[in-house]
Amino acid sequence: MITINPALYITTLIFSTVMSYYIVISNYADNIYPINADSIGIPLFKTTGVTVILLLLSLIQYPIYKHLKHGKPSNIIAITSALAATTFSSALLFLSTAYWLAPNHFTLSAVYFITLSTYLTQQFKIYKSLVSRINQTPRAGNY
Repeated sequence: MITINPALYITTLIFSTVMSYYIVISNYADNIYPINADSIGIPLFKTTGVTVILLLLSLIQYPIYKHLKHGKPSNIIAITSALAATTFSSALLFLSTAYWLAPNHFTLSAVYFITLSTYLTQQFKIYKSLVSRINQTPRAGNY
């Protein structure tokens, strides 16, 4: 049985958020940004929004975790919503990685890449477990 625990992904997501705040505020305090640049509130608000959306998308996958933990079969609605959540979360994490690809933010891009890698590893385990359960269930007409 593959153990699937979303705690590592949630931890890396929170760490990425905290690092984003820290680096942006540090860069601002060190006068790295030009005086006529936009507010630092824009990247901070973007980071907060993405984090909230990613946490909500993780909640959408909760029924799948619950079914896998208790060995129950998942219904098509839970699987479909989990696939949609995986798609949107992966896209948001990829875009966050690309968003921070700037000279003073390479560290953030690397941290978001680690978060993306952690998330994709977790999702691979989930869907591998789902597929193995589907392959193990007897089908009608098969004896």
